[in-house]
Amino acid sequence: MIFIVFVVLGVLARLSWGVWALIGKLKPSATNFEKLLIILNCWALPLFVLELSGHTSPYYQPIDPFVDACYSPVSFENAVPLLLVHLLSLFSILMLYVKGYHLPPIQISLYFLGATIGIFADAQFLFQISYHDTSRFDLFAEGHYAALWLSLYPILLILSTTAILTKLIFDLAESNVKVHYKNKYLACINQRFTAIQYWPVVAILFSIPVLILIVVLLILFGQEVDSFTKVYTETATWKLSQHLHPPTVDDQHGHYLCTVAALGSPQLVKPIGVGTRNNQPILVNRQLQIANAFEWMLQDFSPKFHRFVRTNYDRYGVNLSKRINNRRLSNLTYILMKPLEWLFLIFLYATYVHPERVIAAQYTASKSSLKT
Repeated sequence: MIFIVFVVLGVLARLSWGVWALIGKLKPSATNFEKLLIILNCWALPLFVLELSGHTSPYYQPIDPFVDACYSPVSFENAVPLLLVHLLSLFSILMLYVKGYHLPPIQISLYFLGATIGIFADAQFLFQISYHDTSRFDLFAEGHYAALWLSLYPILLILSTTAILTKLIFDLAESNVKVHYKNKYLACINQRFTAIQYWPVVAILFSIPVLILIVVLLILFGQEVDSFTKVYTETATWKLSQHLHPPTVDDQHGHYLCTVAALGSPQLVKPIGVGTRNNQPILVNRQLQIANAFEWMLQDFSPKFHRFVRTNYDRYGVNLSKRINNRRLSNLTYILMKPLEWLFLIFLYATYVHPERVIAAQYTASKSSLKT
């Protein structure tokens, strides 16, 4: 494990060094702080995409908290305008950073506008993820840091954009003054005021063709004009959401492999009797009871780790158990699960004062409310 960590850190370090060198070639005047900020943005983006991939369910879909992704903070059906704004903002930032004032005035104004719009779009996204209500499916609530990982990229992008625009404004204030006053203080004030006073006017004037372009793109892509608001309101569980998600899928999770193993030859698997799971009858043997008792112990010991184990087991165990569809395969599964059964038993005997009581209580009326 330690070796893998060192390998991953080494790869990240080499890639970061490559990005550092590339920035130096594209812009030799770049400071170390600028290079560091760009590298942080580069690594924050995949973290953002990875976390967002775990939040893709639409508001109208009933989800299974063990298997399905959590609800998305954006409506993917209305996300095209937001994506276009983001791409426009990224392109504007890149051009302003690399080229600066070595561009035609109209292009500079448009890029300045695009970058500014990007700041507002990122701020709106941060506001959307500032609240996440997972109370109706508490499996997502404990120890989940979705808002943190989703916020790193837009925060860094806002900081980077603000830094670039601020630098451009100050550069212009220092070089674009023609009027001089005899009073040196008035001359200094006028120099800076004259340089920046027309920028808001220029931004407003050039916002008209940009807005027209956005409307045209919305029509071409079949989007509604109010998609900019629907991208956040047509969601559930987040700050600007206007929908309640359906009830979660009924919990049908179990010890899949142990369950199908209990359906093997009676002389081998030794069924004890019929128990109850999710108000449904189920054939129970000692192996299944031990597995359930171990999960109960694990859930009490570490709910976070239990959820991690259960999520991955539900994701793959259900598909595997469906392939075990005859007595011969059930017998084989029972035999293969024996080493795990013994390992679970060791943990139970090392944890409980009366382990056999805990095992015997599984799948009885007193334990029917446990997740299995």
